[in-house]
Amino acid sequence: MSEFEFKVTQKGSVSYIDLSRPHEGNALTRAMMFQLAKVLRTCGEDPSNHLLVIEASGDYFCKGRDGKGESRTGMTPYEIRVNMMGAVLDVYKAIADVPVPVVAKVHADAVGFGCALAVACDLTLTSSQVKMSFPEIEHDIPPTMAMCAALGKIPAKALSYLIYSAESVDATEAKQLGMASQVYAQASFEAQTKLFIEKLSAKPRLVLETIKKYQEKATHASPDMALEYAGTLLALVRS
Repeated sequence: MSEFEFKVTQKGSVSYIDLSRPHEGNALTRAMMFQLAKVLRTCGEDPSNHLLVIEASGDYFCKGRDGKGESRTGMTPYEIRVNMMGAVLDVYKAIADVPVPVVAKVHADAVGFGCALAVACDLTLTSSQVKMSFPEIEHDIPPTMAMCAALGKIPAKALSYLIYSAESVDATEAKQLGMASQVYAQASFEAQTKLFIEKLSAKPRLVLETIKKYQEKATHASPDMALEYAGTLLALVRS
């Protein structure tokens, strides 16, 4: 079986990565997840890219994981961890590893892994018609990996309710909970996201890299170290 290819389009200083499976709700197999992580890292290493955008078309942004044809038969626990769980976790790690911001352009519903993928991105732009949910508990699955993507982005009490209830939230509530960065009206979604992406991608890559690096590292630092790191990074960029 040939390796799945995501549609990647570079426009100026932005690479758009299309999930490319509209007829399957843009659900991804484990192999596709490993490939998505590879594409993210490759695009992120290209110095001409100032932003990466994950987008899709069809009725879903991503309806989750496509498990058709998967089998754990004969696998050791270690092999299950590496080959099965590792695929999901590698996508989240790749988003964090990309030096520049990764934007989720969420035009339609995001479910399960699709919801976690959207939340894991540095910026999440959604249409007003979007609904987001973590339904794993309905299938007797503890969604620890989805929770991993949401830690530090969704408040703990809100995340607990989303996970335990499996309820969908609309775009407005998603923004209030920290799942979405901005919500645009469905009718103007394409125009508004295009304007935002073009404006942000016009900024120097070094500036965008520095902001992402600081936000990631300073979150886990003491207040004094966060202050020191802020001054040091700015001095380096401005020198």
